[in-house]
Amino acid sequence: MAPDVEADANNAAAPVNLKNRSWGWTQSVSNHWADLLCLVLCFITGLCDSAAYNAWSCFLAMQTGNTIFLGLGASNQPHNKPWGWLKSLVSIAAFFIGATVFSLYGRHLGPKKRITLFSSFLFQAILVIIAVALLEADLIPHTVSETESLTGGRLFLELIPIALLAFQSAGSMTAARGLGFNEIPTVVLTSVYFDVASDPKLVRDVRGNVKRNRRVGAVVFLLLGAICGGWLSRSSGGMESALWLSAGLKAAIAVVWLGWFGERK
Repeated sequence: MAPDVEADANNAAAPVNLKNRSWGWTQSVSNHWADLLCLVLCFITGLCDSAAYNAWSCFLAMQTGNTIFLGLGASNQPHNKPWGWLKSLVSIAAFFIGATVFSLYGRHLGPKKRITLFSSFLFQAILVIIAVALLEADLIPHTVSETESLTGGRLFLELIPIALLAFQSAGSMTAARGLGFNEIPTVVLTSVYFDVASDPKLVRDVRGNVKRNRRVGAVVFLLLGAICGGWLSRSSGGMESALWLSAGLKAAIAVVWLGWFGERK
């Protein structure tokens, strides 16, 4: 999927020379091979959203589904989840605020600066850890039996981890956009499916159509994440295990940016 053989504006195609590079916090990192990290972010989205939907019947990153759930709430549906629209609304609002904050932060420091990417992913990991710690402490209902029987009261405690997780998920998309990989949105696949299907070079050679490869990779990784999230939710570790894995992956990505090679000038 990388290196990119197309000399496009999204990813440098020239070979990367690792010699004579000075490390620095304010140094811009290269997006050479960085598309692979963005695919890991797709995996994390599938991991978190499958676990969240299974427990709370809402999404943390895929806001199209939440918008539909919000619309259904106007007619008081589904009947067995009278407050489902509120969870979707909180997720949408938190994601919107997160996108605003991460974007402003990236524009202020530079979206490809080492300090920007490291601190952004570290912050995302911390938010996931806080959310999963609340679940581990059994302060928040997060099992099917708990959530199906609730029509109010403790239900509103669910809004806390939903807001935290939706907020941090916006950071993934901000990073992918900042690195120039618009074809890997990390949080939604509808446009990706369309772009793959309508690609005039869909059946061309593998190395000659890098954007197609990234799009297909995004679908595969998000699907794998959803499968893993589903199985982890059924395991003895429950939803928490999926979120711990997500936090670990985001923390690992933050550390990876520390050693990522700098952008060639």
